[in-house]
Amino acid sequence: MQPEGSTTLKRRLAIVDLVRKDGEARVEDLSSKLGVSSVTIRSDLNYLEGQGYVIRAFGKAKYNPALQGAAAAPLEPDPSNRAAAEAQLARAVLPWVENGMSVFLSAGGIASRVLPSLVSFQGLALTMHDLDMVTIAKQFLPSEIYVTGGLHSADEPGLSGPGAELGLLSRPIDLCVIVVTGVDTRGRLVTRHPGAARLYSAAVRHAKRSIAAAYSPSFSAIEGHPICSLGDLDGLALNHNLEPAVFDLVSEHQLRVHRKGDGIIEFVRA
Repeated sequence: MQPEGSTTLKRRLAIVDLVRKDGEARVEDLSSKLGVSSVTIRSDLNYLEGQGYVIRAFGKAKYNPALQGAAAAPLEPDPSNRAAAEAQLARAVLPWVENGMSVFLSAGGIASRVLPSLVSFQGLALTMHDLDMVTIAKQFLPSEIYVTGGLHSADEPGLSGPGAELGLLSRPIDLCVIVVTGVDTRGRLVTRHPGAARLYSAAVRHAKRSIAAAYSPSFSAIEGHPICSLGDLDGLALNHNLEPAVFDLVSEHQLRVHRKGDGIIEFVRA
């Protein structure tokens, strides 16, 4: 059974997500969708209004327009800003790497920026499923390079499917490094690609330690394919452009702030 505080937090995050997507929601509708009484919903809305997420009006809750405007503004982030942030996130991964480690490295812009810095480590064994990254690693890194195998699809960022998962599990993994695209309201990391989600989920379960990184992760109840719970991670690196509710979820899943700087927040397991 989940602790009451955890259930309440997840319900309130779900309310924020529903109200944000529809612009507003009636108390009765929220009560029906979430399976709790209207009294409970009103109590939740009072809390959320006090936190600045919603505005109450005539039996409804409306998403705070100040937050809506803030979320809608950066539809197309400046590529130079993103590149700088991804470089900082890649640097946040490096303290987790040690000489002689077996490392699984996912696809994604942050992961590709990790590769050049691995040249300073000795005796690494890298397992990857992104063929472009494999080519770069073979050219420049003095490391053992392993490819998961699996199927290539135009819809996926790398090799995936049962073959990829079997290839991953055929070797011990000391450190799993995954790049994700969002966090859902249940506190799970998600990615846009179902095949990658299954592979990364297997990697997290198989590895001794797992860390994740994301640039401006989305926050939604319905977008993305789940990989693992925030509580399954040993570390997490995000840029500062986060919805406030994400901080609540990170704390709920026993991750604490380890370091802030250069627009990046690093969390470690409490």
